[in-house]
Amino acid sequence: MKHRILTTLLIVALLIVTIGSVTASALVPYSTYTYGVGRRMQRSPAAYFPVKQITSQTLLYSLSEEGGASSNAKMKYASTFTGLNGPTDLFVDDLNNVYISDTDNNQIVVTDEEYNVRLIISTFTNSFGVPDGLKSPHGVYVSESEIYVTDTGNSRIVIFDKVGNFVDIVPEPASEVMPDNPVYTPIAVAVDSAGRIYVVSQTTNYGIISLNRDGSFNGFVGAQKVTYSAFDYFWRMFQTEKQIAASERYVPTEYNNICIDADDFIYVTTASIEEANVLSGITDKSGKYATVKKLNPNGNDVMNRNGLFSPIGEIDTRSFATSEFRYTGASTVVDVALSDDGVWSLIDNKRSKVFTYDEQGNLLYAFGDKGDQLGNIVNLKAIDYQGTNMLLLDQSSAAITVLERTDYGDLIASAIKNDADQNYSEAVKYYTSILQRNNNYDTAYIGIGQSLYRSGEYVQAMQYYRFAYDRENYDVAYQAYRKEWIEEHLWIFLLVAAALLFGIIKFFGWAAKFNKKNTKDKVKRGFWEEVVYGFHLILHPFDGFWDLKHEKRGSVRGAIFWLAITALSFVYEAIGTGYLATTNNGESSYIAAMLAILVPVLLFAVANWCLTTLFDGEGSFKDVFICVCYSLVPLVMLKIPCVALSNVLTLSEQDILSMLMSIAWVWLILLVFFGVMVTHDYTLGKNFITILGTILMVGVIMFVAILFFNLIRQMYIFAHNIYVEATMMM
Repeated sequence: MKHRILTTLLIVALLIVTIGSVTASALVPYSTYTYGVGRRMQRSPAAYFPVKQITSQTLLYSLSEEGGASSNAKMKYASTFTGLNGPTDLFVDDLNNVYISDTDNNQIVVTDEEYNVRLIISTFTNSFGVPDGLKSPHGVYVSESEIYVTDTGNSRIVIFDKVGNFVDIVPEPASEVMPDNPVYTPIAVAVDSAGRIYVVSQTTNYGIISLNRDGSFNGFVGAQKVTYSAFDYFWRMFQTEKQIAASERYVPTEYNNICIDADDFIYVTTASIEEANVLSGITDKSGKYATVKKLNPNGNDVMNRNGLFSPIGEIDTRSFATSEFRYTGASTVVDVALSDDGVWSLIDNKRSKVFTYDEQGNLLYAFGDKGDQLGNIVNLKAIDYQGTNMLLLDQSSAAITVLERTDYGDLIASAIKNDADQNYSEAVKYYTSILQRNNNYDTAYIGIGQSLYRSGEYVQAMQYYRFAYDRENYDVAYQAYRKEWIEEHLWIFLLVAAALLFGIIKFFGWAAKFNKKNTKDKVKRGFWEEVVYGFHLILHPFDGFWDLKHEKRGSVRGAIFWLAITALSFVYEAIGTGYLATTNNGESSYIAAMLAILVPVLLFAVANWCLTTLFDGEGSFKDVFICVCYSLVPLVMLKIPCVALSNVLTLSEQDILSMLMSIAWVWLILLVFFGVMVTHDYTLGKNFITILGTILMVGVIMFVAILFFNLIRQMYIFAHNIYVEATMMM
C-alpha cells in the first residue's frame, strides 16, 4: 500500500512539473531560432523568458507610500514625477541601477535594481551659477563615478555625478572641425577608460566624434566608406560638382548608436545603409556593408564574422511576407548591448527582435516579435543587460520589458564563458547538454570540435565541424591530421605517388605506340582503336580531326563512349568531391549532373549542324557529334583526378584544382573550335563567326523549347480542368 501511495505521489509530482513547464513554454509569445546552412531557420528552446514589464505605473507606485523607493526619493519626486513619455535609451551600471533617457519629459530617470525610482535628473545649476535644464535628452552613459547625458536639444553633453549633482558640460565642438556639416545633434555617447568621450551625432556622417573632457576635438573615428556601383560611376560622369555633393548616394552613412566594452572597443550601429547593400552583406564577411561594427581606437573594424552569416540581424529577408516572417527586407539595427559572458546582442526595430552572437560572430539565438503581449514589443528602441537579465525598451508604450535567462540560455552562456576562459573540458560538458536539448545548435558542435582538436583527436573534431558546416575549422583539423598521417606513413605516400606517376607515363607511352601502329587504312577498326585514338587527337588536333573524319579513326560508338565517360565523371564529381571542395553540402542530383554535360553537347551539335548547312559546311550532323564528343577527352582526363585530389587537399590548396579544371575547359574549347573548323573545312575567320552563330542558335533552341513545354503544360492544365468539370457534372 505504501509503495502505491509513493508511486501515485511521484506521478502527480511529475505531472505538475510537466504541466508547469508546458505552461511556461506556452507563455513565451515568440519563437526562438537560429539559422543553418542554406538560410534554413532552426527552432530552438527559449533562451529568454519575459517576467515583468516596468511601466510608468510601476515607477509611480514605487514612489507611493506602499512602494519600495527610498523615503528621500518619495519626498523629492512623488509630487512631480508623472511617468515616462517617449523614452529613447537605457543604461545599466555596475550596481544594476537602470538609467532611462525620458526624452519627451526632458529628464533622466534612475531606478535601483528592483526598479524603484532612486533619482530624477532634469534641472540643475550650471558652472556659471545659472539655472539650466535638459532638453530632449536621447542617450545616457554611466561610468564608475559619473553620468553622461546627450542633451540633444541643447547640442551638448552634460555630466553629473552618481547622485545627480551637476559636474560639467562638454560643449559643441568648433564648427570648423566638421566640414560641410556644422549641425551638431548628439544622440548617443560612450566614454573609454582614458576619459575620451565618443559621441554619435545624428546629422554627422564623418564617423564617431571623439572629444576630450574639455570639449576639444580629437577627430572622427570609424567613418563609413562610400562605395559606388558601375551605374554610379557612369552617372557621375554627367553630373556637376554641386549635383554630386547634393546626392545622398555619395554621402557616408550616419551611425545611430554606440556601446563600448571593457577593453575600449567601440560597437556602433547604423540603419542608413542602402537595403540592397545590407542584403549583400549577409554572406559578405568583409564588413563593408555591416550594420554593426566593432572599432578599435584607430577606427578600424575588427569584428569577427566567422559564423555562417555576418552578424547584421535577420537572415531570412524574403521579399514576400509569410505568417512566420511578417516583415521583409533588411533589419533596422538601432542598438547593441554587451554582456559579461562574452556574448552581445543587437536589436532590429523593424521586427522588434533580438539577435545574440558570440565573439566569433556566430548567431546563438534570435527571438522577439511585435505585439501587445508580455514579451512582445511595439517599437523596440534600446537594449541592455542587467546581470543575466535582459532589458528591452519599448518607446511606444514607454515601458521596459524584463526578460530572465532560461536554463537553456544559462547553458549557452556557461559554455561560451568556459571556452573563453580556456576551461575546454567544462565547456564540452555544457555544449553536450545544449545538444541534448537542441541538436541543431551549430555553435555547440563547433565548441566540442575545438575541444577535441586541442586534445589531438583530429578525426573526431572534423566530424563535429562537419555537423556545423564549419569548413574553416574542419580545414585546420584536417591539416593537422594529414600532417600526422604523412609523418607516420611517409613511405606509403611516396610509393603511391611514384606508382601513379610511373603508371601515367607508361600509359601515355603505350597509347602513343598503339595509335601509331593503327595509322594505316582499315576497312573496319576495332572499338578500342577508336577509343584510344582520342589520346592522339587531343595532342595533334589538326591532323587528328582530319583523320577522324576522312580516315575513319573514330566512330559514333567511340563518340558515345567518351560522352558516357564524361557524364559519369560529372556524376563522380557530384558524389565524390571532397568536403572542403564542395559547395552543395552533399545535396546532389545524379541526373542533373549527367544532364549538365549531355544537354550542352547535343544542343551544340544540333545548332552547329543546322547553321553550317546554310554556310557550305562539309560536315554532317554525325561528323559534328563525333568531333564534339572526342573533344571531351581532356575534360575526363583532368576531372577524375581532380575529384580524387579534392579529398586530400586542404582549403587553400583547392586553387590547384581550380587551375587544372580551367586548363581542361580551355583545352576543350580549343579542341571544339579547331575540330569544327577542320570538319567543315572553314577558314579561321569564317569558323569564328560560325561558332558565335552556333552559340546564338543554342539560345534560340532553348527559348523555343521552353515555349513549347510551357504550351504543352498549359494544354495539359486546360484538358485536366475540362475533365474535372465534366466529372463533377456527371
